Amino acid sequence: MTQTTERPGLTPDQRRAFDARGLVKLPGAVSRRAAAEMADRLWAELVRKDGIERDRPATWRTERVYGFQALQATGAFKPMASPAARAALDDLLGAGWIEPTAWGQPLVCFPIAQAWNVPRQGWHLDGPADPQAQRRMIGRLFVILAPLAARGGTTLVATGSHRIVMALADAAGVQLSSGKVRKRLQEEHAWFGELIAGDEAEDRIARFMEAETEVSGVPLRLEAMTGEPGDAWLMHPNILHTGSPNALDAPRLVLSQFVQPKVG
Repeated sequence: MTQTTERPGLTPDQRRAFDARGLVKLPGAVSRRAAAEMADRLWAELVRKDGIERDRPATWRTERVYGFQALQATGAFKPMASPAARAALDDLLGAGWIEPTAWGQPLVCFPIAQAWNVPRQGWHLDGPADPQAQRRMIGRLFVILAPLAARGGTTLVATGSHRIVMALADAAGVQLSSGKVRKRLQEEHAWFGELIAGDEAEDRIARFMEAETEVSGVPLRLEAMTGEPGDAWLMHPNILHTGSPNALDAPRLVLSQFVQPKVG
């Protein structure tokens, strides 16, 4: 089990933002030094495992790289669980959440795309929509290890969508799979239908990322998880999100961790 911390967690404004939008940024939650050291460990593993070198873009032949379990098991990414990150998780999940066995799943995306648009594919929830989500909140923490800009392979999040998803689950009274939720959203709300199956020729960036649209009284807009090394994000488990292509000139290096609340 975790140890509680006296460091302040989420500010009132951050908590309100998380509740309303399902996503909140924690600037500088991890020190830049710790982020740089974790990035160095990740690059060393990319060289060892895949022959991918930081200073040789010619070796960046694969868009997404997986299989970092051995490195995770060494504790290389435990510094992502900084005092600030732990305090924020305390606020979100309650003290005593379950300490992960190994911190940090690397999310690595190399620049492959020539152009960038809001994707139609891959929209999902991380698990079933649960009518008891507020009482069984699962935290998902992201920590950025290298400068990350929009169109650089970021996770795209439909902010506010968790409120509509939870309303669907509450009305059903049972858990709804990610696929069922996506289908319901697509059928019942034009905004989601256009997001998931709309015309790629339209200006999807302006439609979904620059403009805010109200659906069932909930403001919706896509947000890219961007930031500087050491910035963190907390994301609601019932929010619609997807990966996106990297059309810039640097790889995306991010760590992700699911955190479970205390049982009972």
